[in-house]
Amino acid sequence: MAVINRCESCGVPAMIGREMRWEGNGVISLANSPRDRMVFFESNTIDSMFRGIGELIGKPIEPLVIESRRRETRKFMERSFPFEVRNVHLLGESDMKAGTSFYSRVFMETVTRMRKELNQKVLEVGSVFGYGNQSLSEKWDRGEDYPWRTQIIRNPYSVPLWVADTLGSVEAFEGIDMTVHYETIGDDALRVSTFPGKHPLELEKRLKRKHYAFKPGQITYERCPECGVPLEISRYRWNLKDGSITAADTGRRVAILGPLALEAIFSDLEATYGLDVVEAAIEAQRRYVRSQVDARELRLLVFKLEDLTALRGLGNVTRLDADERHVSMTIENSCIHLLVVGMAQALYELALNREDSRREWELAADGDLNITIY
Repeated sequence: MAVINRCESCGVPAMIGREMRWEGNGVISLANSPRDRMVFFESNTIDSMFRGIGELIGKPIEPLVIESRRRETRKFMERSFPFEVRNVHLLGESDMKAGTSFYSRVFMETVTRMRKELNQKVLEVGSVFGYGNQSLSEKWDRGEDYPWRTQIIRNPYSVPLWVADTLGSVEAFEGIDMTVHYETIGDDALRVSTFPGKHPLELEKRLKRKHYAFKPGQITYERCPECGVPLEISRYRWNLKDGSITAADTGRRVAILGPLALEAIFSDLEATYGLDVVEAAIEAQRRYVRSQVDARELRLLVFKLEDLTALRGLGNVTRLDADERHVSMTIENSCIHLLVVGMAQALYELALNREDSRREWELAADGDLNITIY
């Protein structure tokens, strides 16, 4: 993997300070697309939550999760890489490989080098975002056709999401629909291969791109004087070789995600399986958080809830009322609200040593999330 530059002052990968903005309203926006946002989210939660939903509704959901995420990844890659860059995968594949002249060989060697560099660039982004230890397959060294269609990852942040990311990326660069096959190799590695073909599920008509209308806020951060990221984020540990990010506050692994992708998955699940998915997602998150949070982490989360919510890009806690009988809160500019509701209920139950609480919540049209646990 090529050397990934870090901020000389705080050590955070330079890409983070260059492309992400921590706003005063609990939003992490994108420098080149201020109406879009990102979040730092605990990656172990994701697959556990998907498994929990499947168990609660009694149906396998992984194929739909992959298809939903694939669709969003493809659109993201098409926006991020202009066609003339993506087009490098389409140059001279059939005609030039058949050529035997010096110029044909030089051309194909140049194209192959460009393709490899482009794929390595995509993998570097994944390493910075905490997606795992990604590597090119052996097909590059063997000179096989379409080597970019196979990727290998160790310790992925999420199996179905990473499979979908690979599938959507290949589709974006080749401009055609693909299918995917994946298998475990070794203890923690996954081999993902894509092939031209039709999708087993069709969700295209359901996707409506969401743009967030953000409310202003007055949150302030102590920032790195060079790259501008909050100093609390600079205390997170980026292991670029392993492709992981460890949060300094909780000690847990996190990844950088676009919340729209997760919200699209929930929307597709609800459209397919009904409203039961909504409560199943909240309940799966509640159960997982209860099973993972210890007393030390509970104290941190309870006393720094507002700060952590904003730092992770989950919104701005503008109201928080709590006593031994209930907790009630409002989060402006909220996102992935089902997971936030489940987390809030779990923390309330853990703090009061209860297992029988009830929840009420409402997501307003302006993005305010109102939660009451009692």
